[in-house]
Amino acid sequence: MKRSPAFSLFSKTLCFIYRPRPADALLSSSSSYSVAATGSGALQPSIMAEYLVTSCGFSPENATKASNLLGGITSRRQPDSVLGFLKSHGFDDTHMKDLLSWNPRCLLLDVETTLAAKFRSLQELGFSQSDITHLVLANPFAINYDVRTVVHKIRFWQGLIGSNDVLVNLFKSRRWFLGFSIEKRIQPNIEMLRSCGITDQKLRTILRYRPTMVTQRAETLRALISRVEGFGVPRTSGRFHWTLLMLSTLSVERCNAQKKLFEAFGWSEADFLDAIRKTPFFLTGSLKNLKMKMEFLVNEAGYAPSYIALRPVLLTLSLEKRLIPRYQLMAALKSRGLCAGHPKSVTYMLCPEKKFLERYVIIYKKQFPELIELYSARK
Repeated sequence: MKRSPAFSLFSKTLCFIYRPRPADALLSSSSSYSVAATGSGALQPSIMAEYLVTSCGFSPENATKASNLLGGITSRRQPDSVLGFLKSHGFDDTHMKDLLSWNPRCLLLDVETTLAAKFRSLQELGFSQSDITHLVLANPFAINYDVRTVVHKIRFWQGLIGSNDVLVNLFKSRRWFLGFSIEKRIQPNIEMLRSCGITDQKLRTILRYRPTMVTQRAETLRALISRVEGFGVPRTSGRFHWTLLMLSTLSVERCNAQKKLFEAFGWSEADFLDAIRKTPFFLTGSLKNLKMKMEFLVNEAGYAPSYIALRPVLLTLSLEKRLIPRYQLMAALKSRGLCAGHPKSVTYMLCPEKKFLERYVIIYKKQFPELIELYSARK
């Protein structure tokens, strides 16, 4: 099934990364570290700093900072073994520099008892070598966790999402996801969403577009749910989770500014709330963009503001690629007495491109041969 323009517009706005607190992220076990890396006779920090510069591509300044965390290393053998293991499992130089920039203490890990065991466990969970690379880079401290902790968290997300491919994409786009406590943060938020009537299928939609919704504090999520209900969207509505997603991207201040914008075009508060209940995604556009669309639809296309309020889906469409070229094409057809029946704006504006060309362009190529060129030039 094809995504609607509204869904595409909404998905492009969701590029927010939320990181857990350091206390959540640094849940590592000292027993994971190599005996050789925690003994006496440690190398001087200056030697380790030089190692990080020459072997890992660090800048001298960053190498000096990181070397202070590696006081237990007694020889090059320990970090060399870690780098060699990572390289043998698909990590290139850029990957390793990225990982070590966040988690230099992974150079202290024992390869056989810690790294190899964790990578085997991830493979047994169905992840490919490439998947594991992305998972570790997105959650740099995950390789410090006890293997049982990693497996527990991964199995939880697998059961919830149902697809390793989707899960890997989630981890790639949202760093630190494994750093959050399942029992203290994730599960309570999920139960709160389920209490709103959100099914597992809708929950997966939320995780796809806005995974940070289940990692935020409970009071923040509770306030967001109250905002949705304040807009008159009941929990029983099929659009409740979409409105939840939309409002999660908008501050109260920005939402109020958008309300004032539409009121300036003649909308009432009831018009604004009705539009949100019908098509919540229209508010994801910037104030400037929404104003330009309203000005075009009202001043040039001649639609009444009340007409647009009843069809807010028009405001989710691209001004330059959809609204202007299609309106101008239809105006050109009507100027020649073509396109009988005067199709409604919503009909031809929402029509998929292929069908639009078939219905309103190709069918008139004999009477209006330059039409397709005219339409293409205006897109």
